[in-house]
Amino acid sequence: MDTLDKYLVKELIIYFVLVLFGLSVLFLAVDFLSKFWSISMPIHKILLLYVYKIPEALRQFVPVACLMATLLVVSTMSKQNEVIALYASGISTLRIACTFISVVAALSVISFVVFDPLVPTLEKKRQLLERGGEANEAAILNFNKDRFWYRSGKVIYNVGHFDPQKNILEDINLFVLTHSGGISQKIRAKKATFIDNDWKVETGFRTIFPESQFPSVEAFSSERNLIPEKPSEYKTLEAKPETMKLRELRKFISRNRSYGLDTTSQQVSYHERISMLFTPIIFVLLAIAFALKPLKTQSIAKGVGFCFLVVFIYLIILRLMISVGKGGHLPPWIAGWASNFVFLGIASMMIWKRK
Repeated sequence: MDTLDKYLVKELIIYFVLVLFGLSVLFLAVDFLSKFWSISMPIHKILLLYVYKIPEALRQFVPVACLMATLLVVSTMSKQNEVIALYASGISTLRIACTFISVVAALSVISFVVFDPLVPTLEKKRQLLERGGEANEAAILNFNKDRFWYRSGKVIYNVGHFDPQKNILEDINLFVLTHSGGISQKIRAKKATFIDNDWKVETGFRTIFPESQFPSVEAFSSERNLIPEKPSEYKTLEAKPETMKLRELRKFISRNRSYGLDTTSQQVSYHERISMLFTPIIFVLLAIAFALKPLKTQSIAKGVGFCFLVVFIYLIILRLMISVGKGGHLPPWIAGWASNFVFLGIASMMIWKRK
């Protein structure tokens, strides 16, 4: 790392830290003052609630901090004629941009490594605290308890009611499929209780559908080894993406898709979170294209205004695409990446015109 890189890295990190913490504190302060009087909690719990919100506030402002820090560094260099000096020394725009991109890429990866496990953990604690501090983690999950379908390999079943506290399934209709997709058996039972790591299906009827004979019906008082799932898998049917790490969200989507459940909303959230890794780099390209003009001095106020304009338009496009994607009108990966594609195209055009 030469002298120029050390200077740029130092300045960029200083501005990044100041902007990141400044915006996060401002956001939390405004949120606190707007909700303080309506929260019916003791003051110590309210403060703890906002402590849990700090990592999420920091994570969401990482792209904005990268954009604003780059604008501040480059605008200051242009104002002091340092950009002209660099060009006069034979240092190209690409050379300067590579340093900014490398630092921002490293910051983006570090933020992901730190916040991906931390934010979901604290989000669970925050939701538990808002619900009165129940120790049961299932209290923060919006799982279906009535009339839901489940698929597990060659078995499809419908559950009338699920009691997550007692681990009891009620009013069960279970269908065993053949290799060709037909029904070989239908089992209807009054209830199933999870005992000794297996479901004990009680008081039911089994209807067998042979290929060349009439169906036969037989009653049973109790049977086991019919339902392979554990109660915890029902309790995470509708788990919120913000309470899961990225890896957990991917496994959740893969498992629920194999059961035949609709995971469109979760897939959109998954692609959105991955795309956010690359958003700071795209913002830096925009900042460099806007501010790195050796013959024009960009004021700090103008740079800040450009920053807020970019973020405002980006959020509008992002929220619009996310809503359309969760509605099933766009493929999830397009909905999650559309805003990045749009701004990458804008940044590329701005940089191309500067050549």
